[in-house]
Amino acid sequence: MEDCVYRNETPKMVVLKCIGVNNFYLEKVVMPAEWFWFEAPLEARVEIWQMAVNGQLLSVRGDVCDYLATPQPSQNNTLVA
Repeated sequence: MEDCVYRNETPKMVVLKCIGVNNFYLEKVVMPAEWFWFEAPLEARVEIWQMAVNGQLLSVRGDVCDYLATPQPSQNNTLVA
């Protein structure tokens, strides 16, 4: 499980949904300007749904690695002395 964070920078409330393997599922309403800290498997997907007049509208779909609290070092980085 990885430590993740999401900040709702919209003026409306959103629903964060995180879906992963082995029946991992997390859903949370996040209010405007609110920070939400959560744990999720690295291979999970994150969806941000905005509230619309006729229901929810998918706004963002991404990977958990896009929301890591401490970004993982890139495997392509090479230090040269």
